[in-house]
Amino acid sequence: MSEVTFAKQFLATLDKRPIKLPADHISDPRQYPNQSPSILPRATHPFPRKTGPTATQTAATTSLTVTLKPMRGPASDSLSLTNISLTSTIYDIKTLYAQKTGLQAEKVKLLLNKKPAADLKTLKDLGVTDSVKDVELSVMVMGGGGAAGGSTAGTPRDQSPKAAVAAESQAAPKKEGDGADEILATEEFWDDLKGFLSQRLRNEEVGAKLSQTFRAAWKK
Repeated sequence: MSEVTFAKQFLATLDKRPIKLPADHISDPRQYPNQSPSILPRATHPFPRKTGPTATQTAATTSLTVTLKPMRGPASDSLSLTNISLTSTIYDIKTLYAQKTGLQAEKVKLLLNKKPAADLKTLKDLGVTDSVKDVELSVMVMGGGGAAGGSTAGTPRDQSPKAAVAAESQAAPKKEGDGADEILATEEFWDDLKGFLSQRLRNEEVGAKLSQTFRAAWKK
């Protein structure tokens, strides 16, 4: 008997038997035997996952040099701060600049690409990448932002108390007698107005232009 003949006879025998399960048979889950689920044992030493440094860690380890250039004054007044990370905020940089120059930190405004930078923004938030090694920030000092000890800097240390009292008595009436016209005639007022407009409009050129327009209209 050949294999083909045997296979035909075997299939014919199977066809004579009744089909126990139809093609569309669906088992009832409630009839399954109760069995506890199989739980694989936990590995005693799980394999550690290799993770690279995160973006925050990379930004914290990346150091660069920040050059602070005053908008007014010679280029020699520029100050360079080294070892500044991308996670440093503008407020941190401004505070370091104020400590080194003796200026008041709240009177210092920093600009990046001629646009005011918010104090809570980091260098990374402002678009500085890891490939950048040098960043230049413009420094704008608001009116009255001189050194904290500027009021006594011009007084000699060996000046007698009588001379100091006389100097203060001469300067006090002048401040008390300042009117609106005298305040508008000072450069300090227009510097404050220019800084306010530049920060509010986020555009230094437009702020300076509007300040000049207001000043020209007042003179008329």
